[in-house]
Amino acid sequence: MKITNQTTSDDHQLHLTVEIEAETMQSAKQKAARKIAKQVKIPGFRPGKAPYNVVEKQVGEAAIRDEAIDIMLDDVYPKLIAETGVQPYGPGTLEKIDEEKTPPVYEFRVPLSPVVKLSDYDKIRLPYEEKQPSEEDIQKVFTNLREQNAMLTPAERPAQEGDIVYIKLSATRQDAAEGDPELLPERSYPVVVEKADVDTKNEWPFPGFSRTLIGLKSGEEKSFPQTFAEDSEFEDLRGKTANFAVIVEEIKARELPELNDTLAQSVGEYKTVDELRTEIVRQLTENLNRQARDEYEDKIVTQIISESEIKFPPQMLHHEVHHYIEDMVPDLNARGMDMDAYLGSRQMTMDDLEKEVEPIVEERLKKSLVIMEASRQENIEVPEAEMQGIVQLKLAQLQQMVSAQDMRKFLNNRDNIQSLVSRTMSEEVIRRTLARLNAIGRGKGDEHRKETAAASVSTEETAASEAQPVAEVEAALAEAGQPAAEDTGKENDNEQA
Repeated sequence: MKITNQTTSDDHQLHLTVEIEAETMQSAKQKAARKIAKQVKIPGFRPGKAPYNVVEKQVGEAAIRDEAIDIMLDDVYPKLIAETGVQPYGPGTLEKIDEEKTPPVYEFRVPLSPVVKLSDYDKIRLPYEEKQPSEEDIQKVFTNLREQNAMLTPAERPAQEGDIVYIKLSATRQDAAEGDPELLPERSYPVVVEKADVDTKNEWPFPGFSRTLIGLKSGEEKSFPQTFAEDSEFEDLRGKTANFAVIVEEIKARELPELNDTLAQSVGEYKTVDELRTEIVRQLTENLNRQARDEYEDKIVTQIISESEIKFPPQMLHHEVHHYIEDMVPDLNARGMDMDAYLGSRQMTMDDLEKEVEPIVEERLKKSLVIMEASRQENIEVPEAEMQGIVQLKLAQLQQMVSAQDMRKFLNNRDNIQSLVSRTMSEEVIRRTLARLNAIGRGKGDEHRKETAAASVSTEETAASEAQPVAEVEAALAEAGQPAAEDTGKENDNEQA
């Protein structure tokens, strides 16, 4: 075997031209014939004992050649990769064979593992500002609390602002072809009729919809066209017209309670409105700063991406696109749709969807690669003792979300446990890496490094006497109030809780 040409293309794939002795292929053909003879019943011969020419006559030379190529590659390809010294992302592809040359020439294409060369991210400095809720933010929460605790009474009158109108709603595309699915199959919905001064840009199914119900009585019907704006969140409906049909089922008036101590006591363990306000301010501040932190870290990662060199093969992006689309399925199911129905409602094919999400997935992939490379350069690790506590918390949270039966199924499959540990470890490394980049961006990188190093040492020393392998997580199972997974020696069904 001799590599005569080795080049790397712009899409991060290695192209190899290799000379392989004819004898190698001939030997592989003999092995292929014997293998086929074991699988195909050939009259007059025991399995695997038919001579080459008989097997060839039975199945054809092409079948033997195809099998021989696979056998040869199983032997040659690992040696080829070892000789080049590259790290492949996935299996390579045999692109071309020229058997007329002596020795025969084979051309391979090998997707390479991603490569990330980060910029000097330690010098990034971006302004960061703590946020405080405005009085308008606080009053919005008070208003929401009052609306959530409103008294509902049947209204024998036309719908007006502030009412809850229970309707049946359906919609079809105006340009729909015969046989196309409905844009919105008829279903019942409660709708709050918003006031004229309320921002309804995020109202469903379109801004201002609730006010089209004003003046309607129970039992009345209304049909009307609606042309979606060019900036509608529903990209495939931008500029398109749909025909909506409404049937009013019931109207209820809402009487909002007064904002006083009685309301405060009814929504939680608060004695006064002032105590409730203090808690609202605390939660709003926490939420605003969490959002500010996430946006800040996203800006840092985006800047690192723009200044770094990131390479990955198209196969990696293709894999991530399929994973992204698979993750859409549970959400669609929760909305009463499957993927076929979703594609039909948007009048698109799977190829169209893949092309649509590819830019989103590519950006997400770049961010992931940058974060993981930064974690490597920053030596971000999660001490085993800390990991134990995090897994325990995850299991306790899971126990609150699923039935006891599903929890037992989950715990009795060690693959589930290991998957949970691996996923949790990855999430924690990402979180800690982003925290480090956050500190760097604010000029506190060295301080953060020292703090995390000291905390890590302290945690390890405290837990040294009771540390145990994460993979076993027996203590975590006990903390979650469940028995440890039993090792029965049999394969468990791979059921997810």
